[in-house]
This record gives sequence, structure tokens and C-alpha cells, in this order.
Amino acid sequence: MPRYAITERAGPFVAAHRNTGVGTVLDLTERQAEHELRLGTLAALDVAVALPATATLPSASTQPPAAF
Repeated sequence: MPRYAITERAGPFVAAHRNTGVGTVLDLTERQAEHELRLGTLAALDVAVALPATATLPSASTQPPAAF
């Protein structure tokens, strides 16, 4: 289950949990955290950066020459 930290923008309740202070970590489902993330009252802690399956990295031959 993803983990989220409460931010300084949060009110007394965050995702139906009492706000016990900035930095408090909550284990929530993505659906539970969705609205609070939009508001900025939660920050995602377990963020993994992944490229889409169709994305490819440019090869050395397709990159423009470096200017020195």
C-alpha cells in the first residue's frame, strides 16, 4: 500500500484521518489519497519513476552533435 506524508496545507482531517502533524505518514490506497494529493495536503513518499512501455530513449546516432 502506498505511503503518503501530511503537508503543512492540511486541515484537521486528511483522507478521513485526524491530522496529527506535518510529516505524519499514512498508508492509503491510491483512491483514498487521490483528492488530498490534488489539494496538496498529502505528498507521495513511494514515487517510482517509470517510462511508458512505448517510450524509447534516443540512441547516440539520433542525437545532435555536441557543440563545444
